[in-house]
Amino acid sequence: MKILREEIIPAKEYLGLDLEQGQVLRIVDLEGKQVADVVCFNRRNTRERFSASNSKEIQSRWTLTTGHALYSDEGNKMLTIVEDTVGNNYVGGWYCNEESNYRRYGVRGTRNCRDNLVRAAAGLGIGPKEMPGAFAPFMNVIHQPDGRFQIAEPTSRAGDHMDLRAEMDLFVAISNCPQENNPCNGFKPTPLGVLVYQAD
Repeated sequence: MKILREEIIPAKEYLGLDLEQGQVLRIVDLEGKQVADVVCFNRRNTRERFSASNSKEIQSRWTLTTGHALYSDEGNKMLTIVEDTVGNNYVGGWYCNEESNYRRYGVRGTRNCRDNLVRAAAGLGIGPKEMPGAFAPFMNVIHQPDGRFQIAEPTSRAGDHMDLRAEMDLFVAISNCPQENNPCNGFKPTPLGVLVYQAD
């Protein structure tokens, strides 16, 4: 593969990048047990954006892995998962934010994925109210028979990765999830690696 871009997203930080149709985005869990939150926008018309709801409904799945796709709010494929070494990812469509952190944990002023994603997409003028729900590679959510769900530590290990192929020209925003108040990141946020490559 021809590597076009290589980045490290520090713990709790974020990244925004352009992705051309056919290019592949690789997200690497460098140390293990670290979740990414990903949203994307059609670069030719940013009103078309990732939809967790459509991605779930079209594929009848709560979790996505190799061969599944991320769909837009217009029902178009945006990204296809072409490789996934973990197999445990979440498309619930939510992310940590200031308000939910306060309600759940009684803390204010926390770093959170919604703020990270808004910062990553600042050039598009996407505010917190317009930010769509996210896809969360490596996130481990357990659904209970009584309707409850449990956030558990990720099963990803150092070096695990996911490859996502762009099906249209995209802007992609990534939050390196800063959550420390539940097992989402093993209670210790760590860096993520990002590669953009052109497949042979």
